[in-house]
Amino acid sequence: MVGVCSYIVKEISQNGFSIDELKVNKIELGFSDIPLIDNNEINKEAIEYLNTLNVKYTLHSPTSDESCGVCVDFGANNKKNLEIMEKCFKIASLLDVKYVVIHGGDINGSYYKSYINTLNQLKELTKLAEDYSIRLVLENLFDNRVGALPHEFSAFLEYDLGITIDVGHANLMSNKYGVNIKDYFRYLRPYIEHAHLHDNFGLKDNHLPLGEGNINWKMVLNELRKCRVKNIILEIRNYYNKNSVLNSIKIASKGYKRRYMRKIYNHLGFSSAHILNFS
Repeated sequence: MVGVCSYIVKEISQNGFSIDELKVNKIELGFSDIPLIDNNEINKEAIEYLNTLNVKYTLHSPTSDESCGVCVDFGANNKKNLEIMEKCFKIASLLDVKYVVIHGGDINGSYYKSYINTLNQLKELTKLAEDYSIRLVLENLFDNRVGALPHEFSAFLEYDLGITIDVGHANLMSNKYGVNIKDYFRYLRPYIEHAHLHDNFGLKDNHLPLGEGNINWKMVLNELRKCRVKNIILEIRNYYNKNSVLNSIKIASKGYKRRYMRKIYNHLGFSSAHILNFS
């Protein structure tokens, strides 16, 4: 199922597009886009409002740099992390959310300590998630965070969780360190259940529409077809015109299916077709 992040949904963040314009039936909620936790309590009014929008949701748990002030950093061994995450699971239950995206911890000082702190807390959280009938999906990140490289996930995969493949983050690591994006799929394919799609040029985490950076989307969509992906989320935050966002949704929806690939890209007529190389 293809959806978008709540940042570009006008009914939720006051930015971007209406749900009718987007024509999607799944939205990934971010804590900085709507106050799901307010004054350390679950915001029941926000939950009630979201339940009126007639769409399905996934949930992106708080990160270490949320503008809303509700932050989680598994790089530090902190009981507050688990307290906030249990509130997230309760919110997920109230919204009938089955998939919750999580980040590995920030690396502040010792990498090993941050890795072990992340590992231990995720072990607790996967057990707690089962009580709420929630599937945790751990996202690949980039510099100074646990989970930037595909081999780092090996220990986490012993727990009952899935993987979120973030293609934009993989491209940053590919450009900076020469890691092949295909390695993320090669190592993690059996565990990839969730995907974040957005583009960049390998220098900054721009969150551009598909085709406005240098990611090879033909390759990515081919690889995604080999995975058991349940949700594909367009994590677009910066765009030059509305059509580029709507076209990205079409690419993700139809380009993911082999029989539509040539037809959809010819129809869209990207100016960056030489980059996309869908021949």
